[in-house]
Amino acid sequence: MDGTIGIVLSGGGARGAYEFGALEVLAPALDESARIVVGTSAGGLGAAYLAANAHDGLEEAARSGGEAWLEVEIQDVIGSLCSPRELARALLYWLELLGIGVPGPPSLLDTSPQPETIAALIDFERLAGNVEDGTLAAVAVVATAYATARSVVFHYGGGSPASDDQRGIDYVATRLAVEHVQASSAIQSLFPAVRVAESWYGDGGVRLNTPLKPALKLNAGRLVVIGLNSVAGPPVEYDDRRPDVFDGASAIAQALLADQLAHDVDTLATINDDVRQSGNPIKHQLVPYIFVAPTDRLAIGRLAMEAYNRHYAGARGLRRNREMAVLGRLLDAGRNPVRGDLLSYLFFAPEFIRPLIELGRRDAQAWLDQQGRAGPWRTEHPWRGTAEANSALGH
Repeated sequence: MDGTIGIVLSGGGARGAYEFGALEVLAPALDESARIVVGTSAGGLGAAYLAANAHDGLEEAARSGGEAWLEVEIQDVIGSLCSPRELARALLYWLELLGIGVPGPPSLLDTSPQPETIAALIDFERLAGNVEDGTLAAVAVVATAYATARSVVFHYGGGSPASDDQRGIDYVATRLAVEHVQASSAIQSLFPAVRVAESWYGDGGVRLNTPLKPALKLNAGRLVVIGLNSVAGPPVEYDDRRPDVFDGASAIAQALLADQLAHDVDTLATINDDVRQSGNPIKHQLVPYIFVAPTDRLAIGRLAMEAYNRHYAGARGLRRNREMAVLGRLLDAGRNPVRGDLLSYLFFAPEFIRPLIELGRRDAQAWLDQQGRAGPWRTEHPWRGTAEANSALGH
């Protein structure tokens, strides 16, 4: 099967470790055509890491990336929740609410540790070298421009794609650096905006959390898509209590991330259907893909809830990691998988990351097992029933 492979990594904070487990399992089924890597937010960090280690091969880069994730803790991502800096930040909020003329704080959380963490994880010189010597064709990270509210794809390699006004996507060719990766994951309101050149940027996930279109514009002919939110599964059952602010945040995350992912993959499969039926490849070409994501909407939330209750609830959690324990208590993460799901975005702790990587491995293996002798690639809709999919594939 011809076509350069584009790896597309979704955003989702600490959940990004899942992507490395999935890719480690998928790598032997891919060939040396895996030469374009595009990601948003945590996926942007993952894309940059894979690009910087592409010379070692995809399987080894994914394995080492998983090991690197196990070393990241919450102190490497945000400042102390109980520090004088955070107390001063809270005071600024109260003064602003009282109408006292002070500048508002730039964000809810302090991200001062991030530049050093990103620089330690990613060798940007090697990343550039892997593109320049042809090991990779292109690498890209997606952010959102505050000035225009459009998605901006910072890419190295891949030519000069034109802006997409229909989707609100601009392309900026540049040598990637720490600030591009940090901007891609700067969650609006939670994290401060990041200045790149003369403009301010935030998390690319608010508009383009799974950047399928940019991967295709950078000349990918096949896509490996790793999602961090399930697009299937039954509705979440709530109790009779009145939903609070955290339940609302969970609903927003589902709408922004999972529903957007489902729509984009469904659109890709629908285009494939049209190409097959018309036999006319002029307007669109058939795009085979691999799609791995949690099969259950709350699979990751359950992992987070269980890890929190086992390791961070109670006094022992405060002794293990005060910041993680305090954050979990603020979100009441031990109550149910919905609260655990919210914590999972900032659950930078090996007790959660390790089973998350393993979940990625299992879900990737399930995709390969389901595809069977047809090979890893599919063009039909990914959530068709197994019998229907097998029939469409000629099994």
